[in-house]
Amino acid sequence: MRVVNWNPQKADTEIINASMERLMAVGELIASKARSMVPVGKSIAGKGKWSSREAGALKKSIRVVRLQGDPRRNVRVYAGNREVYYARFIEMGTVKMRARPFLRPALNSSKSEAKQILLNGV
Repeated sequence: MRVVNWNPQKADTEIINASMERLMAVGELIASKARSMVPVGKSIAGKGKWSSREAGALKKSIRVVRLQGDPRRNVRVYAGNREVYYARFIEMGTVKMRARPFLRPALNSSKSEAKQILLNGV
């Protein structure tokens, strides 16, 4: 059997792109579950810099990021940003506040679905 017009670089690129699409789909699955699990409080209208928070800001800050130029080809799910700095306090808790995790349970509850996406596609 003879293979004609075989281009391994093109095949590698197509395989990598397909796997990255599957990883992005898994990331979106985890992010959507995390958005549904995140605690949403009431808006605090205060005078101080530290007391004015928008209700649902943490939920809006959950995002999936594909790192460009990374040789390991990572896809990450983030919660929080500069304005929503308290995401880690909600997830892990503090000395004065109990933890209310939403990212780790979202990951744990979606493992079987993620495995199916990785094996069979979207």
